[in-house]
Amino acid sequence: MAAVTEIAEGVFRINVAIPGRPVTYSLFLIDDEEPTLIETSFGQLFGEIREAVEKVMDPARIRHIVTPHFEGDECGGLPQFLKVARNAAPLCSPIGAGSIRDFTGVEPRVVADDEVLPIGDRRLRFLLTPYVHAWDSLLVFEETQKVLYSSDLFIQPGDGPAVTDRDLSDVMVEFYRRSGVMPSMRHIHQALNKVGPLPVETIACHHGTVLTGDLTPYFQALWDHDVTGLPALIPRWPGLMGE
Repeated sequence: MAAVTEIAEGVFRINVAIPGRPVTYSLFLIDDEEPTLIETSFGQLFGEIREAVEKVMDPARIRHIVTPHFEGDECGGLPQFLKVARNAAPLCSPIGAGSIRDFTGVEPRVVADDEVLPIGDRRLRFLLTPYVHAWDSLLVFEETQKVLYSSDLFIQPGDGPAVTDRDLSDVMVEFYRRSGVMPSMRHIHQALNKVGPLPVETIACHHGTVLTGDLTPYFQALWDHDVTGLPALIPRWPGLMGE
């Protein structure tokens, strides 16, 4: 059953652990004047994800559904949510628009790099970060509560607590080195250059625990260590990501 945790005032982490997978899967629901869902998780999980959303609000209230990139664990449930939240618009990067349009039959709202969307008391800033880890990737920074919705950046494996201020940067680096999900250090550095100047206080990860406290080690670890490729001598994680 999906677990629901309020990680900041009016911000809810909905997390699912799938047996045999090395990571858990989270999406985030922001309760504001224009309620916003960041990611939907898999289509096959729509029933339990919808039940989790209903613990917070009527899903019909949702107005924005953000797709950080086109992948099953990020947006597999998007068509189902659009049928329930009939006034909602899917939001995505310019590169992702064709996939979202074809997948849903709905014209998405395409966001530009550094575009800001007010949703009430909160403001969502969109950062285009191609190849982190998919070609159409974007990140979202909520300026009021200083939350970075990081999609597949800052992943940690395992079913840990909902929130931690522990330094898990070594675990993060090791996972990336074993998984091979990041194709390019140049693109990671480009993303870090966009995120680094922002006053991030919380990292809401799609895979892993929500991170608080001193976040510097995470940024430094990704900058210093090559986490791309798939070293031949390190065994691949079984059941990696969405496989």
